[in-house]
Amino acid sequence: MSLNGIRRKSTVGTLSSHGDDTSRSVQNASSIAEIRATLAQLKEQETNVTSRLNELISSQRELSRELGKLDIIRAQLGSQAVATRSISNNMLNDAAITAKRISGAVQKLDLEQDRVKATLQVVEQVSELKACVHGVVGSMGAPQDWETAAGYLNRASKIPKEIVQGSFAEEIVPSIEVPDPPSVTLEHASESLCSLFLREFEKATKEDNGAKVTRFFKLFPLIGRSDVGLGVYGRYVCQGVASHARENLNAGTGGIQRKNGFFYANALRKLFEYVAQIVERHGGLVERHYGEGQMVKVIERLQMEADVQGGIVIDSWSEERGIDRKLTDIRSYAFTFLVQSFLPTQSSRNPILRSGSPATFDRETPQVEDDSVDMKEVDGFLGEIGVMLARWSLYTRFIATKCAVGLCLLPKEKQILTL
Repeated sequence: MSLNGIRRKSTVGTLSSHGDDTSRSVQNASSIAEIRATLAQLKEQETNVTSRLNELISSQRELSRELGKLDIIRAQLGSQAVATRSISNNMLNDAAITAKRISGAVQKLDLEQDRVKATLQVVEQVSELKACVHGVVGSMGAPQDWETAAGYLNRASKIPKEIVQGSFAEEIVPSIEVPDPPSVTLEHASESLCSLFLREFEKATKEDNGAKVTRFFKLFPLIGRSDVGLGVYGRYVCQGVASHARENLNAGTGGIQRKNGFFYANALRKLFEYVAQIVERHGGLVERHYGEGQMVKVIERLQMEADVQGGIVIDSWSEERGIDRKLTDIRSYAFTFLVQSFLPTQSSRNPILRSGSPATFDRETPQVEDDSVDMKEVDGFLGEIGVMLARWSLYTRFIATKCAVGLCLLPKEKQILTL
C-alpha cells in the first residue's frame, strides 16, 4: 500500500470521526450560540483537511518520480544478476573442474611418492638385515668376536619383524654361506650366544674375574636376553652377599668376639652396608646397559638374600644369648619378683620364689636354687635389639628410596607387575 493511500485513509478516518462528533454536537445543541460554535469548528476542520490534501497532491509527483527511479534500478539489477549467473556457470565452473583435476593429480603423485619411499625403506631394511645376518655369522666364526656379533644382533632387533619374516627378505638375504631364512639364523645365533655368555659368565664368577664378569654381563641385553642377564647377575651378587655374611659370622668362631655385646649387631650392620654398596655402585652399570629402572629387579633378588642372611644372624644371636630360655624364665616369674631383681640380694630366710617352683611346697628346704633373672643381662639384650633395629631402619629407608626412583622410571605396565 502506498504512502498516499495510508494518508488518505487516515484523513478519511479523521474526517469521519470529526463529522460524527460534530453531528452529535449539532444534534445536542440547544441554542443558536452552540450551533454557531459547531459551525465554526467545522470550518476549521475543513481548512485543515484541505491543506493536507493539497500537500498530498503536491508530493505525489515526487513520489512517482522516485518510484520510476526504483523501477530503473530493479531492471539494472536484473541484468547484473543474469551476467553473474553466466560467469558462474561458465568461467568459475571451468576453474573448479580444472582445480579438481589438478588436486587429483597431486594426490596421485603424493601416493606414488609415498610408495616409492616405502619401497626404498624396505630395500634399506632388507639390506641392513642381510648385513647383520652375515656379520653375526662371520663374527661367530674364526674371529670369535662376541661383542661384534652381539652388536649385529642388536642392530637386527631394531628391524621390524614383518620385514625379517617377510617373503622378500627370505628371498634376498639367504646365500651359500647362510642358506637359512634370516629369522631362523638370528634366532639360532641368539640362542648360541646366550649359552656361550652364560658359560663364560659362570666361569668368570668362579675365577672371581670382575672384568670378565662385567664384559659378558653387558652383552646379554644386546642379544635380547636382558632377563637372563639380570637373573645370573642377581645370583652372582647374592653369592657375594652370602659369602660376606658367612665371613662376618665366622670371624667370631673363637667365642670371645661372640660374647661381645654388639658382635651380632655389627654383623647385621656389615651385611646391610655390603648390600647397600652393591646397590649404589652397580646401579649405574645396570641402568646404563639394561635400561632405567631395571636395578629394581636386582634389588629384589638382593633383598631376598639379605632376608635369608639376616635371619641366620638373628637365629645365631638368639641361640648364643639363650633368648628363648630367657623369655621362658621371664614369663614364669611374677611381676613382683622382677621388681625385686633390681634390689640388693635378699636374705635366704625369705627368698622370693618363682611361681610353680617346687620350693613353694616345701618351705623348710635349707637351700634354694638362685635362678633369678639378671636384669642387667636383659638390658644388654635390649640394647642389642635397639642397635639392630636402628641399622634395619636406616637400611630400609635407603632401599625404599632406590626402589621408588627405579619404579618411577619404569613404564606403567611394568610398575604394576613389579608391585
